[in-house]
Amino acid sequence: MLETKVTDSESAQDSPDQAKGRDSKDGQDAASGRELMLAFQAGDSAAFDGIVYRYQQPVQNFLRRYLRDRDRMEDLTQEVFIRVYKSRERYQPTAKFSTWLFTIATRLALNEIRSIRRKRRVFSEVADEPEADSPSPIRRAEDYREETPREQIEKKELRTIINRLIEELPPNQKAAILLSQLQKLSYKEIAEVLDMSVMAVKSLLLRGREHLRNRLKPYFEGKPVQLGSPDPGHTEN
Repeated sequence: MLETKVTDSESAQDSPDQAKGRDSKDGQDAASGRELMLAFQAGDSAAFDGIVYRYQQPVQNFLRRYLRDRDRMEDLTQEVFIRVYKSRERYQPTAKFSTWLFTIATRLALNEIRSIRRKRRVFSEVADEPEADSPSPIRRAEDYREETPREQIEKKELRTIINRLIEELPPNQKAAILLSQLQKLSYKEIAEVLDMSVMAVKSLLLRGREHLRNRLKPYFEGKPVQLGSPDPGHTEN
């Protein structure tokens, strides 16, 4: 079975197989991902190791914004690459490899959200009491410039609030926002991942960003932002 658990540090020395998966310079990423997959299709097992080495962390970062459960995030990351392994014969190099990969990751994440919704529904039928809110705010490492400690604290606070607000979004809006902001995919690429039209993607992004702007108004007016308990089972688009 694949090993995709998060490690706290990278080995200082890369093996030859790991080196094959090392990120190349800008402009080469899409081609190298495609080339690794084609090599894997041709029977080069080391190429699959290269795919895992190159894309494991981006997939984990993406799924982390969907799931507050670290263990489930790691399990789904592993499942993504198992699907890549099993689907290697069906891969067609007509689009960016990363688009194909994040299509798999997004569908698994949405399936997980639906599963959570079903479990919550069953639980609510058995125990008529509210679930405890156990937030695990998403944090992204940021390179701080020459900022004062207070500015750093305020920036960190705002990032935490934004990430909590993103968790409130319906699944498709959340997916569109994350694919656009985190993975930097184009409208067309997001449409391919979510299996919808470009216009539908633009509509999702428009509504998602408008929701975030409205929810952040109190913050910029010096008032507290009321953060609800994130509901990954929300079905509205």
